[in-house]
Amino acid sequence: MKRPSEQPDPDWIGDMLDDLGKAPVPDPSGDLVARVLADAEAHMPPPGGVRTVPPVWQRVVQGIGGWGVIGGLVAATVAGFVVGVGTLDGTGADALWTLGYDAYYDAELGLDAFGWALEEG
Repeated sequence: MKRPSEQPDPDWIGDMLDDLGKAPVPDPSGDLVARVLADAEAHMPPPGGVRTVPPVWQRVVQGIGGWGVIGGLVAATVAGFVVGVGTLDGTGADALWTLGYDAYYDAELGLDAFGWALEEG
């Protein structure tokens, strides 16, 4: 047992791994080997079977990088569309959002509620 005042050996992990590497490794049981081989045989295609080709859309998705990448592309497309629509002037997105009510609003009048003017002055 080491005393608390002694410094620990900096290579203790390497020594432990060396000891584990020298330890004998038990052989797998015959039952385990039989189950692994039976599982491998179950996943094998039938002899003389026809290789199936995935549909074009699956190959495109796999070629791009999978569904995660497609989700990122959709999110970037939506964000770009929102930023692009937000930069349009009054003839574009503002006309769409306000539905033409901005033509009837006079900025000089200010806001009135029940006859009370909401502007100062």
